[in-house]
Amino acid sequence: MTAPMRATIIPSDQFCSVDGVGFHGVDMTSVAPEVHAMQWYGTHGEIEVQDPLNGKVISNDIINSLDAFQAVLDSYWEIRSAEESAAAQAEQENQVIEV
Repeated sequence: MTAPMRATIIPSDQFCSVDGVGFHGVDMTSVAPEVHAMQWYGTHGEIEVQDPLNGKVISNDIINSLDAFQAVLDSYWEIRSAEESAAAQAEQENQVIEV
């Protein structure tokens, strides 16, 4: 998989969006507990780091790789692929065949 053009990860919501298509229920167990959110802009990104005591964002750290979030992206793509397959299956079952 190539790096997505745009991605958002919000661990507390178990939410991940890639190029505008988002899903809840994404596995976030690999994400450090202090990560509030991650934004990826195609070639670089930023991580919002929160204070573990009060939950307030204390810094935005620049990142140049999605490696630390690969497990999240893998989980996202599993969900997205299953959803797209189910939608294609439903569409195929609803097609009327004219003879």
